[in-house]
Amino acid sequence: MEIPQPPPDVELRNIIDKLAQFVARNGPEFEQMTKNKQKGNPKFQFLYGGENFAYYQYKVSTEQAIFKQQQQQGNIVSDQNSNWNTPPPPPMQNTAEIEQISKQQDTLREQIKQSEHNLTAQHTVLIQQQQAQVEQTVTKCEAIDLQKEADRCEISLTEVYSILQPIIDSCTKDSISNGKSWFLQHATNKQKACCIVECLLYK
Repeated sequence: MEIPQPPPDVELRNIIDKLAQFVARNGPEFEQMTKNKQKGNPKFQFLYGGENFAYYQYKVSTEQAIFKQQQQQGNIVSDQNSNWNTPPPPPMQNTAEIEQISKQQDTLREQIKQSEHNLTAQHTVLIQQQQAQVEQTVTKCEAIDLQKEADRCEISLTEVYSILQPIIDSCTKDSISNGKSWFLQHATNKQKACCIVECLLYK
């Protein structure tokens, strides 16, 4: 079977590769959560069967195979180290020794329970961190695309944001009037107007 080729856009490839790794490790719930958050985002069309869908599926399958192999290797080591949990039945013991072993078992059970609780909490934090990484990558890509579009239209993003900031800070009539005047002066064609609107949405 022919291996799907990655997208030529390096930033998009990074998004797909990173998301595939997270989905492989955390399951389809992470993919669904990303779908819900990025619905309508053109950079995530591959999640809905769009362009680069085949490459995304290939990367998820590859990462799942790697993760499964790592788990299997970990289980082998764990099995080798687990023999101490099942010692052979001791010979005749007095009551005090039996009670001591029972207490040790109770302590171990409590420690295991606490460890499971800690792992669950760590997993939740990890999911949140990974989702934040995906969102940071998307934001970075959007900023790069916006800068390229502004350069093509000969629009200064610094100037746009300097006009917007007073509106954001105080929203006075003067700041709104200045922003409107600047927009009308610089949106001299459809391409420039669309670029300025994208700046407003991004800000």
